[in-house]
Amino acid sequence: MKEPTNLTQQIKVKVEDDRTGMSVETLKRAFADNLYYIQGKNQFLATPYDYYMALAYTVRDRLLQRWIKTLETYTRKNTKTVYYLSAEFLMGRQLTNNLLNLGIYDRL
Repeated sequence: MKEPTNLTQQIKVKVEDDRTGMSVETLKRAFADNLYYIQGKNQFLATPYDYYMALAYTVRDRLLQRWIKTLETYTRKNTKTVYYLSAEFLMGRQLTNNLLNLGIYDRL
């Protein structure tokens, strides 16, 4: 196996998008950004509702990425889709379930 010849070949840096990344650090940054920029609060002024909404937006961003990829696939393959909306699937009732499905429940 050939050794890397320069420093840029030796260092591999993984940069995750704050909107879609799944690492603990990225999730924390996304949560803090949503709390500050969407809810307009910092950790000293935030209410439990503000924390809840910041978490909901953090999860939503990750779900949206997957949903858009799914829609692109459906469009490309010209599939037919049936939509069903029920109160059980609203974000408030499903936040914990979505955290579990994304595999990030224990990271938060």
